[in-house]
Amino acid sequence: MKRGDAGNIGIASFFIERPKSPLDAGILKFQLPGFVHRANLLKYAVIWLPFVMEVCMRQLSSLTAGLLFAALLSGCSGSGDALLRLQEENRLLQQQLVLAQQNIADLTGEKASLDEKVADLTRVSGTLQREKRARVEEAEQLRKSMRGFVQAQMDALREFSIRQDFFDYIGAELVNRQHSGEENLTLVDHGNRIPGSGTLLAVRGYFIVPCRLRVLVLRPAQNVWEVVKVSELQEVAKPGMAQVELDVPMAVQAGDILGFAFAGPVGVPYDEKTGATVLFSDPLKAGSRLHIPEIKGTPRRRAYSIGGVGLFD
Repeated sequence: MKRGDAGNIGIASFFIERPKSPLDAGILKFQLPGFVHRANLLKYAVIWLPFVMEVCMRQLSSLTAGLLFAALLSGCSGSGDALLRLQEENRLLQQQLVLAQQNIADLTGEKASLDEKVADLTRVSGTLQREKRARVEEAEQLRKSMRGFVQAQMDALREFSIRQDFFDYIGAELVNRQHSGEENLTLVDHGNRIPGSGTLLAVRGYFIVPCRLRVLVLRPAQNVWEVVKVSELQEVAKPGMAQVELDVPMAVQAGDILGFAFAGPVGVPYDEKTGATVLFSDPLKAGSRLHIPEIKGTPRRRAYSIGGVGLFD
């Protein structure tokens, strides 16, 4: 470097003003004296280029930081409004939660009270049921005792009546007769009718052989006899005078006619041309209707040693 150049550099550096603050970073004032030769300007630029670049970078950084700060302030302002809204919603939800919890607590208390009432009512109902059951059992036992007593009295009265011949007998005389030996006939004795309303209890007859029969109750209606009742099949175990109790007593009315339907041998004897017994060979059942026959003066008039026993008015 020549001596004149060094002097020029010193003079140039003397007139260059460094930036005093970041705001003055991009302002470089080059005041070159008129006597500085333009050929030396390139040398000055090379020497001061790093400094100029540093100043430009600082200015750019300051500008970028300002923009970011402004954007951050804007974003924070928007985020603050959203945060306030969320806080308000959270407060409302907290209030609703408190109310719901209070309602749940109230309902739980009501449920506990109702459970206690239900338990009390259940205990009372159980007590009443036990008392009712005890009373029903007591009444049932009393009813059974009374029924047994009455039944025993009725049985005793029946036995007494049978022994003393206290019951009414409706039928022909119970004697041994001349004829016998027919089978599967129904005997309808319309000459000995029921004198009054009452109950038919048994069959009484003079039997010559063991046999089985049913008792029929026929009720006259205009020109027909209607079968209104038929008993179960009764069995006579041995010959002789015998009385067979009906399993179920039969209610009768005044004017009813008794019939005796034999299944197999007719076990009672008969006399011809006497009495008022009509014979039917066809089996009869409840609801059957028979035309009233004319038997007076006919050769089939018979009297059989059989009849009914009961209590009649």
